[in-house]
Amino acid sequence: MRKLSVAAAVAALLLLAACGSNSGLGDLGGIFGTPQSSSTGTNNPGTIGATVNFVDTSAQRIDVAVNYVNNLRQSQGNQSIYYDSRTRVVYNGNNGYNVSDLERGDQISVTGSTDNNGRFLADTITVTRNVRG
Repeated sequence: MRKLSVAAAVAALLLLAACGSNSGLGDLGGIFGTPQSSSTGTNNPGTIGATVNFVDTSAQRIDVAVNYVNNLRQSQGNQSIYYDSRTRVVYNGNNGYNVSDLERGDQISVTGSTDNNGRFLADTITVTRNVRG
């Protein structure tokens, strides 16, 4: 039992260290490693559960409070998730939802991967709880 708790503590420390940033907001791309060249320009797929803090449509960035990464339920603090024109947003099974429809407090599940700039780029954003109910 002790080996499991030590391993969990080490994993948590490594995960937190990967989230460090000088800008105040971490970069989730660092959690998944350094990008390698590929035909799609992305790698290291992952799933993130988070609560929306702010959507910056001009920078195509969503600032979030991360609740879990790849189903590891550990608070990661404030991070940034990036999106592009190919990112799908799903709410109640409807694909017609837009990133600009996201509000502070919405809970989301994001699948994506790191891009060539080392940023976490969302493929699909699923609204798991809308703050308005």
